[in-house]
Amino acid sequence: MRNACSSLPDGALRAAPGARASVRDGFLLCAVLCLATPAFASSVPVLFYSSAFDYTNGNPTLGQTYSNYSPNGLSASATGSINGETVFSSSSLAGVTLRILNSGSVDPTFGAVNTAAEALLGDTITSLGATGGLNLGVNITVGGSTTSDSVSSDDTFLVVAAFTPGTFTANQFFQTPNTLYQVAYSLGSASEINPSLGLPSSITSVAGHYDDGVNTIPLSIPYATLPSSFELFVALYSFQDGNSLSWTNDYSHTLSVSLAAPGGVTLSSASGVLPGTQSGAAPEPSTVGLAGIAILACAVSLRRKKKSTIMAL
Repeated sequence: MRNACSSLPDGALRAAPGARASVRDGFLLCAVLCLATPAFASSVPVLFYSSAFDYTNGNPTLGQTYSNYSPNGLSASATGSINGETVFSSSSLAGVTLRILNSGSVDPTFGAVNTAAEALLGDTITSLGATGGLNLGVNITVGGSTTSDSVSSDDTFLVVAAFTPGTFTANQFFQTPNTLYQVAYSLGSASEINPSLGLPSSITSVAGHYDDGVNTIPLSIPYATLPSSFELFVALYSFQDGNSLSWTNDYSHTLSVSLAAPGGVTLSSASGVLPGTQSGAAPEPSTVGLAGIAILACAVSLRRKKKSTIMAL
């Protein structure tokens, strides 16, 4: 079963002529909702994924999309160009890296120009151990820069979120009560400090802004907001809404992510490759519980057998 976006013809995104803002509003919806839709039967759980989405619009009536969604896959990439615009995005769970490039130098006679480059990844994380009163560390390093002749037209930002298990499969991103935690940061000297468009509707403002260069973003998520198993979502976005004639949003130098568990807590990931987690998925808590009951039952049985043997003697 193909997702809603992939059902469109290659190189086409349906939009009304001159509908600049509505096209841009639809970028995130398509990337997060449409591309997140499993490309196979929904009965198959999506425990981790990589996704890349690019869009270029040389004028109000001509658009091209380039996308690659990989459910339960470790990497994805997409690239494209049209009328002086260039977009590129890649996502890799194996290295936990995201890269995007959104640039252009266009003829003013084209009118409105819309471009988007988006790289997304997700993984199911399981925590084993006592987490009361503790925080999960998420270490992010990102390097890049933005230049634009219209800062108000340029949005480049990072989103980190945690969802309830099953969100990736059900395609219900940023919906209540699926969203356990969410935060956004704007990136680049020539990007809006607080993106006016593009952010998920449930995020009303960014938590901070990081200028050009290499930046480390320390993030701490309270375990009080997380169940023992949850879905971690990380996304890097860049939008250009059409008022610029020349811009370069270059975050192709890699955004990297790693997790840091507090003492006494062990992390595992469904992908088995996320830094800071053990290789291979850990048993579900219910499985661990059943295993504990089985071990206890065996111990009781052996103790009774030993006691019966002593009494017989």
